[in-house]
Amino acid sequence: MDLRRWKGVRFVRRAPTRSGEPVNLRVAHMTVPHVRWWHSHVQPIIDRDPDRVDQDWNWLLYVPFATVAGGVMARQPAGYTVGISAEEAGHFIPCALVQLLGRYPALNAPKQKGAFVWFMSTAPDEALLTIEGHPLSEDRLPKRLGSIALDTAVTHSFNKRHLGRTALYADEDGGEVLLDWYESRGMTALPADQRLPRSPRRLIKPSDGRYCYYTVEAAMEASRSLDPLR
Repeated sequence: MDLRRWKGVRFVRRAPTRSGEPVNLRVAHMTVPHVRWWHSHVQPIIDRDPDRVDQDWNWLLYVPFATVAGGVMARQPAGYTVGISAEEAGHFIPCALVQLLGRYPALNAPKQKGAFVWFMSTAPDEALLTIEGHPLSEDRLPKRLGSIALDTAVTHSFNKRHLGRTALYADEDGGEVLLDWYESRGMTALPADQRLPRSPRRLIKPSDGRYCYYTVEAAMEASRSLDPLR
């Protein structure tokens, strides 16, 4: 029997690479230096790609806003940085950022609680290949960062005894490609005619078929699929 329902689960600790040798990762609580480094080194590269949903994002504003707003609403906000550990590169290199609400009504079961991903972003390869003093080689770039970032939110949900329930909004700028990606990870899209649980989001961004969620069973399966990397 999988005990993560009651005891939680470890965050992912490695990522596959082209070389065949995994690179060590660490999931850390997000700090101001992480966000500043991202804003100065990673975000400018993202901003040059018109196909990125996170183009022109400003994490220096998003993180304090999410922290304050989430705290006021008693949503238990939390931020995580997925990064390459010091053993690999001499210092901690952020590769993905995840800002979430840790106590949010589950979309498919409003009386239950889960995590809601507010912002999530992964570093493009170019950002990791041009790190001053510690550039990575192409065959050592971490792969599956999107799945690992999403798993970070699911793991948070398990560790807070919410049974993996996790939800998010697939930004409309990502089109069907982004929605399909989340569904391919085991998430279910909330039908457009199904109302959101009572929350400010119901007024700001009503249900439109792009809210996605993990059922308990789907979260378990998705989490287990990354166990070899924990």
